[in-house]
Amino acid sequence: MLSKDLSAEDRETYRMIAAGDGLPPGRPTDRLAALGLIEYRPYDGGYWVAHNPAVVTRALLTEALAKVVTAAEEARRTSALGTLAPHFDVSRMWGGGPAEFLATRSEMNARIGDVTAAASESACTAQPGEPTNRDPRIAAAGVERMLTTLHSGVHTRTLYNSLAAGHAQTRGYVQQITEAGAEARTLGSPFPRMMIVDGKHLFVDNYVVEGAEADSGWHITDRGSVAWAQYVFDCFWDRGSRWADLAQQEGLTTTGRQRQILAELEAGYSQQQAATRLGYAPRTVAKELVALREALGVRSLYQVTMWWATSPDRRLR
Repeated sequence: MLSKDLSAEDRETYRMIAAGDGLPPGRPTDRLAALGLIEYRPYDGGYWVAHNPAVVTRALLTEALAKVVTAAEEARRTSALGTLAPHFDVSRMWGGGPAEFLATRSEMNARIGDVTAAASESACTAQPGEPTNRDPRIAAAGVERMLTTLHSGVHTRTLYNSLAAGHAQTRGYVQQITEAGAEARTLGSPFPRMMIVDGKHLFVDNYVVEGAEADSGWHITDRGSVAWAQYVFDCFWDRGSRWADLAQQEGLTTTGRQRQILAELEAGYSQQQAATRLGYAPRTVAKELVALREALGVRSLYQVTMWWATSPDRRLR
């Protein structure tokens, strides 16, 4: 491609030709001639003449604009090829979209709200966090959204932290939605937070972007990833305790937190490891085990674990 930039020597050569001055032997003229700024006349001994640079400039601009128009048309035709994507994706199990990072809680909530509002088949949610009291108005709005989802025929399953059964506000919420047809279970051992809608949309916490907000996350629509997450959810769901079983907690010796700790110890984890996995301080784990020893009237952790192996409390996780 010929550069339109002129060197100081090119400019001096053009000035000399335009003024009718003779050119020194060996003076380069190739670039000026290629641009159409000068022309060699071979008769009368041969000489160079200069052309009007304004006319040459207009001609070159016209040529450049024509190339721009051609490139734009080519880009338009190329982009139109993308309209074939639906025909490709629909015939392949691996067709689907990527993952999108949602950097704030409001972005996550807005996207989840949009997706669940359009749900038509199923919604599976895993909530591993310890329950906390929410603003009653926000809690009531959550109930209404869930009831609307259920009334539209969407099958919903929610897996809660086992401590939820002992939390009054959460217990009241779950009672309302289960009476409307939702399913709920609890699990004491750690599990990941996620939400799967219609087997097509997956929402998970952020483990990629360092320094991001705590409640940021990812919206994933890749079919393989969503299917794998659904399998993981179902595995945890199958291990969970039905909410109806937890509703009858009279006569239980253990609290929900103590059952979580005992399940971790039963799985072979140390007290320190159990505290880390459950998100508790080591002091909290030690305190709960002391309280349980006192409630059982035994002196050692070994005696507690022996009791736990056959305890009716063990069926509740």
